[in-house]
Order: sequence, then structure tokens, then C-alpha cells
Amino acid sequence: MNTTTSSHHIIHTLNFIKHDILIYLPLIFIIVGIIGFIGNLFTFLQPILRLNTCCIYLLCGSLVDVTNLFVNLFHVYRTPKNENILSLITSSYVCKLKLFGLVFLPQLSINFLIVSLIDRYACTCSMTSCISQIRRLVVVPFIICITIIISGIMSLYSPMYYDFKPSFGCTCTDPFRNGILYIFIHGFITPFVMLIFVLLTYRNVLASRRRAGSKNLTKITGSKSPFLRMIFTHVFTTSFLTLQWISFYMYHIYIKDQLKTNEEITIHYFIWFISNNIYYLINVKSFYLSTLTSRSFRKTFFNSLFELLPYYQKRKKKKQLLLNPINIPSRNKSNDIAQSDF
Repeated sequence: MNTTTSSHHIIHTLNFIKHDILIYLPLIFIIVGIIGFIGNLFTFLQPILRLNTCCIYLLCGSLVDVTNLFVNLFHVYRTPKNENILSLITSSYVCKLKLFGLVFLPQLSINFLIVSLIDRYACTCSMTSCISQIRRLVVVPFIICITIIISGIMSLYSPMYYDFKPSFGCTCTDPFRNGILYIFIHGFITPFVMLIFVLLTYRNVLASRRRAGSKNLTKITGSKSPFLRMIFTHVFTTSFLTLQWISFYMYHIYIKDQLKTNEEITIHYFIWFISNNIYYLINVKSFYLSTLTSRSFRKTFFNSLFELLPYYQKRKKKKQLLLNPINIPSRNKSNDIAQSDF
């Protein structure tokens, strides 16, 4: 009797936390993500950064982030309690489109981060190397299109293994193969590619420090460390958030058929809900990590923000008046006419 009472208490507590407290997490993530997107948009469009190819890719990734939050996370907040959004789908086309978006948008966001990392790697290579050509502004539209195409190809398996079934909604037709492909593509290939380019970039930076010698070592360290902190922090944070979700997803595939009691099922899907929501922090973190780890990003953001304040605008006008010579109007009428005509 005590065991049964304890089990009911655990189930009731976890359901209350999930449906009455944690249900607001998606809404919080969306609000914070919108603020971060506005911050990225405001900063990356400043004259000092708008022509930087890495910033263009990061801005594209930020746009995909906020889109993913609205398309794939907002429905979690809007869906009624104890309802699965996939079970409410009544069309095979909508089912496949929903699953494609569920996989495509997060992967596209990560791929734009990988492209920005490759761009920073190209920045550390010699100007004569072929990879340095991707930093040309003319190439940027092609890189963006290629990134979208690759992300789409990496996500094609998802609609292949999901379809609509009457009275069941949108369900997976082959859970094993779908799970293996999901784990392999998003849990191994993506973090592995990021790790490779992080190591290559770090190797080039160390080589440039050795070539510079001891005299310029401090200067090089100061100029490279903000770049290293920002890009490495983005990559490592994304890898951590991805791997925590992939690890639980692997555990889910292994254990889901062995769950028997209501307590086990409730605990398992409670952890699933938390892990899945934590995964969406990938789409929230960009602006805040950049502000914390990059001095140039932080300086550009705050300087541009301060320039919008009335006090700084008045100060700017005073500086312009001091720098520009004061034109004294001429008393000659003909000169006045000539100047007005000009």
C-alpha cells in the first residue's frame, strides 16, 4: 500500500511539474530567442560587421534559430495537456512536412554555425590557399544555397520513415532505421565535422604564433583570443546540447519497450521533455554567448545601442560642429545669390 501511494505521489508530482510549470519553458525560450535575434540583427547589420562573411553566416543561422523556435517549439506550448502534436495530424502530406521541418531547421542552424567555423578556419589559412576564396562576398550566396541543400539532403530520411495512420496520427513506420539515421547524422557526423575544423583552426593559430616569435606573441594572443573564445564556445556549447539529447534518444530507443509500470513511463517521458527542451537552447544561445565571449561583438553592440540615445546624439552633433568650420554668411548680395544657386 505504501509503495502504491508513493508511486501515485511521484506520478502526480512529475505531471504537475511538467504540465503546470515546465510547460512555460517553450514560451520563455521563444521570448528570449526573439530578443537574441533582434540583438544579432542589430549588431551584425552595423557597418563594421555587415560585410564580414562570418557575420553573414551567423546572422543566417540566427534567422533559422528564431524560425525553428516558432515552427517546432511554439506548438508544444499551444498543444493541450497529455496530447501529442503528431497524433493530431490527419494528413500524410502534413505528417511528412512536419517531420521534415522538425529535422531540417535544427540541422540548418547547426550547419550555418559549421560554415561560419569553416570561414574562420579559412581566415587563418594563407591567402594563396583555395579555401580562402570562400571569404569573398561574391561567394556568400552560393555558400548559403549549398548549406540549405546539404541540410535538406541530411533531413530527407525523416519524411521517408513517417506516415499518417488512421486513429494513430503521424507515426514512425520504421523506428529502428529512423533512430539509427538520426543518431548517426545528427549525433556523430555533425559534432565530428565541428571538432575537425576546431582542431584545424587551432593548429593554424598556434602555427602563426610560432612564426611570429616571442616579440609579437602577446599582440597575436590578444587579437586571436576573442575569436577563439567566441567560435569555440559556440561549437562546444552546441555539441554539448546536441549530445545530451542524442544520448537520451539512444537510451530511449533501447529502453522504451521495457517500460511497464506507469511510474517508469512517467519518469522516462518527464526526462524526455526536459532533455528535448534543453536541446532548443541551441536556437537561443547565439546572441548571449557572443556578447559574453567576444569583445568586438560586445563593443559593436553597445556602441551602436548608445548612439541611439538622445544624449549621445547631442554629443555627436557637438563634435561635428567642433570639427567642421563655421561658415559665416557673406554680406555681399551677389555672393548670397551665387551660394543659394549652388
